[in-house]
Amino acid sequence: MMPPFPTNKNSIYYEIEPPPQLVIHVNDNNLGLLGYLVIDSVASGISCGGIRMAHDISLNEVTHLARAMTLKYAFINSYVGGAKAGIICPLDATHKEKTEILKAFGRNLSPILGTVFGGGGDLGIGPEELDVIKKAAGIVTELSPGAYKAGFFAAYGVFVSIKIVIRELRLKLNESTFAIEGYGNVGRALARLLYQGGGKIVAISTIDGAIFNGKGLDIDRLEDLATRYGDRAVEVYEHAEKIEKADLLTLKVDIVIPAARAWSINIDNVCDVKANAIVSAANIPVTKDAAEVLYRKGVIYIPDFVSTSGTIMGWNLLDRGYEENYILDIMGEIFQVKVSKLMKLSNHNGMSIEQLALKITYSNLERQRDNATLRKNRVKWVIAKVKEEKSMITLLEIVAGRLYEKASGPNLFLRDILKPLAVANVYRNLLGDVRYYPTLAVGE
Repeated sequence: MMPPFPTNKNSIYYEIEPPPQLVIHVNDNNLGLLGYLVIDSVASGISCGGIRMAHDISLNEVTHLARAMTLKYAFINSYVGGAKAGIICPLDATHKEKTEILKAFGRNLSPILGTVFGGGGDLGIGPEELDVIKKAAGIVTELSPGAYKAGFFAAYGVFVSIKIVIRELRLKLNESTFAIEGYGNVGRALARLLYQGGGKIVAISTIDGAIFNGKGLDIDRLEDLATRYGDRAVEVYEHAEKIEKADLLTLKVDIVIPAARAWSINIDNVCDVKANAIVSAANIPVTKDAAEVLYRKGVIYIPDFVSTSGTIMGWNLLDRGYEENYILDIMGEIFQVKVSKLMKLSNHNGMSIEQLALKITYSNLERQRDNATLRKNRVKWVIAKVKEEKSMITLLEIVAGRLYEKASGPNLFLRDILKPLAVANVYRNLLGDVRYYPTLAVGE
C-alpha cells in the first residue's frame, strides 16, 4: 500500500489532495536507505523535478517539494508532471563515499530514471553529481545544456519578480536593500544579478554562517572567496558582522530572499519579519500559516512555484535550441505579464498572491487533464487549437515551432526564417492561461 500523503502543520500544501501518484523508498542491499523518490503527478507520460542531497532529507520534505513541482509546471501552463527525489548523505561522508551513494541511487532507480522520471540537479547535486547518477542508471547520453544553467535560470526568474515587486513598493533597484538566505547555486547567481543592477545586498548566509554589512557586501569579493573556500566564505569575509543565520530572515530590509531549505519562514519567526516583501528563491520556504500572517501584515509574498518557475522555462527552451539571449527576453516578458497581473488582481480582489496563484495552477491543471485525450493525437490537438483561437496563424506558429526545434546541421539557416513564428508559439503556449486570470480572481 502506498504510504499516506505526509501531513505537516508547517506545510503550505498539507491540505491539498489528491496524494502523490507514487512514493518510493530507495533502498540498497549494502548501503541501506538511500533516500526517496516521490512522483506527485504524471502528464504527457513523464514527471520532472530535481534530485537533492542532504544529511537530513525526509520523505515529508520530498513529498511537498514534488507537489511544488506540479504547481510550478502548471503555473507556466506546461503539461508535465511534478516529482522530486532526495538522497540521504551523511555530513562527514568522504568524496568516495558520496560517489558510492550517488551510484547506488542511480542503479536502484534505473527502471524509472529517464523514463517516467526526468531528474535534474538541486541542492547538493550539480551537473557532475547528476552525471554520476545517470551513468549508474544506464543513461549514457550527455547532460542537456539546460542542466548547467538551471540555477541561473531560476535566479533570473526571481530577479524579474523582484523588479516587479520593487515597482509595487515604489522603490528603485539601486535604492533597495536585500538579504539572501543561502549563497548556493541560485543565491549566488541572484546576488550577482542584483549587484549588477545596483541593489545593496546587506546580508548573505551559507550552511556555515551569516554575515551583515548595512552599507552593502562586496559581491565580487564574496564570489572570489566562495570559489576558494566554498560555504566558509562567510567566515573569512572581512568588513562584515557575523550574525546568526536565523536572524538574517528578520532583518529590516526591503526584500528578504529565502534561497535555502524548506520552511525557513514559519509560525515561530514570521511575526518578527520586518521586510516589505518575501520573494522565494527556494522551494517551499514559507509555511502555510506563516504565509497567512505575512498577508495580514501587508508583506508582499511571491510563492516559490511562481518566482522559481524560470528554471523550467529556461531549461526547456535552451534544450529546444533557443539561444540564451532570446530565452532571457522571453522569460522577462512572461514573468512581467504573469507576476504583474497576479499582483494587480490580488490588490483588487482582496486575495493573497499565493491564493490567486494556486487557483490559477489548479485551473490550468484541470484544463490540461480535460485535453489529455486530445493531446494523444497531435493533428486533432492542433486543429482544436486553431478552432479555439480562430486563427490560421496559430497553425503556422505551431509548425514553425516544431521545425525550429528540429533544425540542425545544413538546415540551420531555417532558424532565422522560422524564429519569429517559433518565438510567438512559445509566448502563446506560456501565456495561454492569462485570459482566465480575471475570472479566477474572486475573493474567497
